[in-house]
Parts: sequence; C-alpha cells; structure tokens
Amino acid sequence: MGIASTASAEVSTSTGVSARQAFEQWEAIVADAVLPSIIEPLGKGPWHGRVRSTQFDRSSLTLMTSSAQRVVRTRRQLDRATGEFLLVNIVVEGSNWTEQSGRITEGGAGTIAFYDSALPIESRTTENATSTIVRAPLAAVLEHAGLAREELPIAKAMPTTGAMGVVADFFRGMAVLPADETDRAANVLESQVTSMLSSAVLLANGHGSPAPADSLFTRQQVLAVLRRRYTDPDLTVDEVAHECLVSRRTLYRVCEDIGGPAALVRRMRVEHARRLLRADPNRPLSGIAAASGFATDRHFYRAFRQETGVTPGQFRSQLDAGTRGR
Repeated sequence: MGIASTASAEVSTSTGVSARQAFEQWEAIVADAVLPSIIEPLGKGPWHGRVRSTQFDRSSLTLMTSSAQRVVRTRRQLDRATGEFLLVNIVVEGSNWTEQSGRITEGGAGTIAFYDSALPIESRTTENATSTIVRAPLAAVLEHAGLAREELPIAKAMPTTGAMGVVADFFRGMAVLPADETDRAANVLESQVTSMLSSAVLLANGHGSPAPADSLFTRQQVLAVLRRRYTDPDLTVDEVAHECLVSRRTLYRVCEDIGGPAALVRRMRVEHARRLLRADPNRPLSGIAAASGFATDRHFYRAFRQETGVTPGQFRSQLDAGTRGR
C-alpha cells in the first residue's frame, strides 16, 4: 500500500536569520519538495517563502509561495539526479519566467507549463508568486500518453481554460487536500496524477480526444461542465455529452456510480437551493426554484423532498425554529 506524507514549512529572513541562512534552509526544503536547485533572492529587503508539499511514492504536489526568487537547476545537479521527472507549474498568483532548451516561458496567473527535469532550467518569479507544482515520473507519463520524449510540450505556457482548466483545477484541489485524506487514498491519488498529466500533455499537443472516454480526465470534465451549468433549467444530457466530446452512453457510464447525470444535477440544484434558503429567509420559494435551475415549482418540490426528506417550506421552518431556539 502506498503512503503519502504531507508537510508544511516556512522560511523568512529576520534579525535572527540572515539571508544566507534563510536560503540554505529554503534550498533544502525545495530539494525535498520538488528537486535540488540553486536559489537566490531577486529583491532587496526581507524575504519569505512558504511550502506545503504532499509526497507519494513516486510523485509529489507542492503549493509554493515566496518573495521574488531565481531558481536554477545546473548541469552538475542533473549529473547527480537519480530519476527523470515531468515538472508541471500551474501559476496561481504572480508571474513566472522560465527558460529551458532555448525556449522561454512567460506565464502569469492562470497558466500551466511543462518542463523536463533532465534538462537545465532557470526560473524567475515575481513578488509573492504562488504556484502549484506537480512532479511525476517522466517515463510513466509518456507511456500512459503514448508519446515520445521529443513530443513533450516543454516550456510553453498555456491558459488554464476549457479542458486544460479541468486538469489545473484537479491539481490545485489535490495540493490542498487534508493530510488524512491523502494518506488514506495514496495509491488511488498517485495513479490519478499520472492519468491526469498524460491527458494534460496530450491536450497541450493539440489532441482533440486527450484521454479514454472512461478516464479520470473525462469524469472531471463532466463534473466541471455540470458545476458550471447546473442552474440552467434547459440543460440536457445531450448538451453535456457534446461539451465533453463523449457519447450519451459514455456519459451515463462515467456517472453510473453516482446515479447518472440527471441525479447528479438534481443533487447540485437541491444543494444550491439549500444554500439560498439559508442565506435569504424571505425570498419566495418560486424564486429559489428558478435560481437553482428547476424548470417548475413542482419539479423543485419533488426533487427537494427526494433529496432531503422534507419540502422546501419545511426545511425553511426548521431553519426558523433553529434560529429562534438560539
């Protein structure tokens, strides 16, 4: 059984910690979380860095925030490396400038880029830049994607919109999972890292169908479409399938363990209605039904009772009673 370990660390210059001492600590932390590198500050004055990293048997996910810094991975460090990895940088805040193999990537917030750990690399970040960094065995990703090494989309910043946004959201979410959840599901999560990265590099290479229809990527894409459109009363199964580039049959298969796409949309709408009922006690139930995506009040009442065991009016009365009791 695989084991995941999650750790957090923070380093700052201060009256008791010199810049040299801080960066010796920081280099050691980054070496454990991502890869050994030479790091130096780019600005003057106090410097700080913060890392939260989850390590699996072969992969890792790291959420990193720091003052402006320069990171260099030298030929000497490459010669000492014990493995070759695909590195993925998802910029959350700030900007990142990176050079590898003569290619320069300039990525701002909302971009994703891929790098080969076996090649020299230099990266610079702006003040308080934040990134989610994924590291996975290169050979496993290439095999899963069916690509040759020279086909990797190295040092090319791409926006995390559309299908690529599904990948970025997945890793951003994984990077902040509670430690007990990652530990319990270590084997599953690590296999998902390889699966999602293979989908990502295929997407970056322009493949229209980046993964098998029953893959984790397809499931995440279906969920992303539903979360974005569940309040649309005219949403149909055919429209969801079309947006995800899958057939109706595949869509039902992807959602079969959660009752099918219709059941999932119903649960999303009811949960949204519950939030509205809590937030606005005086809003008419018909208005809540419409805002939650139900075509008619009758559909709203039936779905709400099916999911919660009570009608919307009874749910609101229970909330009122709870408020009075405090």
